[in-house]
Amino acid sequence: MKSLAPAPFPWRLAVLGVVSFLLYLLGSTWQPPLKWSSHPFYLLWFSGVFTVYLLALLGARRDVQQPHPIAIPLIVGWALIFRLSVVWVTPGFLSDDLYRYVWDGLVQQAGINPYHYPPNAPELGFLRDETIFPMINRKWALTVYPPGAQLFFRGLAWLWPGDLLAMKAVILLADVGSMALLLLLLKKLELPRSHVLLYAWHPLVIVELGISGHLDGLMLPFVLLAFLCLMHHRSWLVGAALATATLIKLYPAILLPALYRKGGWAMPLAFVGLVGMGYMLYLGAGPQIIGYLPYYIAPDEFHNLSLRPILMWLVGLITEDPFPYVKWLSSVFLMLVMVHGARQSHKTDQQAVQWGVGLIALYLLLVSPSVYQWYLVWLLALVTLTQSWLIPAWLYWSWAVNLDFLAPLPMFADARYRLHLVEYVPVFAWIIGYWWLVRASKLGSVGHGVTDAVR
Repeated sequence: MKSLAPAPFPWRLAVLGVVSFLLYLLGSTWQPPLKWSSHPFYLLWFSGVFTVYLLALLGARRDVQQPHPIAIPLIVGWALIFRLSVVWVTPGFLSDDLYRYVWDGLVQQAGINPYHYPPNAPELGFLRDETIFPMINRKWALTVYPPGAQLFFRGLAWLWPGDLLAMKAVILLADVGSMALLLLLLKKLELPRSHVLLYAWHPLVIVELGISGHLDGLMLPFVLLAFLCLMHHRSWLVGAALATATLIKLYPAILLPALYRKGGWAMPLAFVGLVGMGYMLYLGAGPQIIGYLPYYIAPDEFHNLSLRPILMWLVGLITEDPFPYVKWLSSVFLMLVMVHGARQSHKTDQQAVQWGVGLIALYLLLVSPSVYQWYLVWLLALVTLTQSWLIPAWLYWSWAVNLDFLAPLPMFADARYRLHLVEYVPVFAWIIGYWWLVRASKLGSVGHGVTDAVR
C-alpha cells in the first residue's frame, strides 16, 4: 500500500501570521484620547487585518484533510502573539468600559457596595483621580455589571488597585482558556482543530479583548465550559458554569434551553441557586442591586439595532408609542423560541451548539437593546464549533459591525440608516437565502459535525 506523502509545511499560515503581526504593531500606535475623526482610519486598518485573516481562514480550511503537525501550534502561537502585541495599548480609543471595571473595584476596596452610589456621588469624591475617573462613561449612573463581575473587579483591586494593564492581562488570560476549551470542544465534536483559527485570529476578538479589555473575555470560557460539561453529562456543572457566565454578563442566561436535556434538572437548579447566591452577596444595596439595567434597556440607550427599528416603524403606524409593544413582542418571540429549544430535550452535542448559535444570533438581531462590536465575540466562539453555510453571514457581520464607527461623520449625520443597510442587509439576505435552500432540500449537512439546520 502506497504511503501518503507528508503534509507540506504551512508556509501560508506562517507568512500571513507575520503580516498580521506587523499590522497589529501598527494598530498598537493608537492611544486615547483620539477624536472620532480617526475612526475611518481604524476601519481601514481593521479591514486590512480582516482580509489577511480571511486568507488564513481559507488556507486553514483547505488544508484540513492533511494538516501539518505544526499547524495547530502555529495557529495558537500567532494568536497569543497578536494579543500580546496590543495588550499595552491604553484603552479608550474604541471603548472606555475598562475604566468603569477598575472604578467599581476601587469602590469595593474602599468598603462600599458598588450598587449604592454612581461615580459622581459626593460620597465617592475621595476616590477620584486624574487617570480612572475622568474616563468613566455615565458618571451619573449606577453600575450595570452583575455580582460575578463585581467580585472580579474587587479581586483585581485587591491585587493591583487601579491597574488597567493587569485587568486586561487577566481578561486575556481567560481568553487563552477559551481557545484551549475550543480545541477540546472541536475534538469532542470530531471537527478539525484548525477551525479554532476562526476565533483565535479574528481581529474583532483581538481588538475588543486585547485593546479594549471587554468583560466578555472573562465570561466566554464559562460558556464554553458549560458546553463541554454538557458533552460529558455533568448536569450540575453545566448549570454552575452557565450561572458563573451569567453573573458576569447576564445575557448568557438565554443559553439555558440549548444546554438543557431531558432529566437534567440538576442543571437549572444549580443555575438558579448559584445566581441567587451571587446576588445575595450585594443584597445590602436593596432595589438598587439591579443598577443601571432598567435604563440600559430603554430607547435612549439603543445603539446599532437590527430588526427593532423596522418593528418600531411598523408598529408606529398604528400607535404613537410603539416601544412598549415592540419590546414585549420581541421578548415574547425570543421566549417562545427558548421554550421550543428546551422542549428539544434529546439534543445531540452538535444540535446543542447549533441551538446556542441560533439563540445568540436571535437575541442580538431582535432583542438586545444595543449591538456593540464586542457583543459578537461569543457568537464567533460558538460559530467556530459549527460547519454551516451561515458562517459567511456571521463573518461579514463581524466586519460590518465596525461601520458604526463612521456614524459621527458629517456625511452620515442625517443618514445613519445607510450604514445600517450596508451592515445588515447582506446578513439577512444570506440568512433568508440559506433557509430557502434548506426548505427546498437543496442543502443538507456539511460533512460531519454540526448540521446546517436545527429541524
